[in-house]
Amino acid sequence: MIFARKYLLYFIIILIIAALETVIAIKIYPKIAFIKNDIWTILPSPGDPDRSIYTRAAVAAAGTFASKKPEQAYYQTEIDIEDQPLNGNCLYRLSGEDIESRWWSITAYANDGFLIENTEKLYSYNSETINYNANGGFEIYFLGDNDFISDVSNENWLRVNQDENFNVSLRIYYPGEEFFSNLRRVNLPIIEKVKCIE
Repeated sequence: MIFARKYLLYFIIILIIAALETVIAIKIYPKIAFIKNDIWTILPSPGDPDRSIYTRAAVAAAGTFASKKPEQAYYQTEIDIEDQPLNGNCLYRLSGEDIESRWWSITAYANDGFLIENTEKLYSYNSETINYNANGGFEIYFLGDNDFISDVSNENWLRVNQDENFNVSLRIYYPGEEFFSNLRRVNLPIIEKVKCIE
């Protein structure tokens, strides 16, 4: 009986240690694994088979079929240039220059990680569908309130859910090896709040 209690105690201690390590890894891992570039964050080469178990777990939890460098770079943001959460009660302008790569896309997602349903059936823009301005740059507006449509009707715009936060993904395919040596400083679009519902 004493023998069984002894091993039960060891088992409970191991479970507690494993739980603590998991909690610590969840809190610390994003701070050490992700690279920040202004408003954007990136997990470099998430599809690399040599990545740690924590990276593989993060990729499995957030999405599947991640590619490795130099095939792709996945950036993500939930904030604007003022470090405020992106929210559907405001009108936002994402502005940038053409990204040197084979192909890129910008997509808005709801809080649940899924595409945002909309009557326009428009969910993203990419390097082939975006309307560039005269300077070779581009702008995309994000809006949740129909009153903002008149402000952006002739522009690139995507609908988001009113009264809810949202996030934006920037996927860049085959940007070149040099791109990956400069992930913190590469020139990426910015998102500015234009106005909000009063």
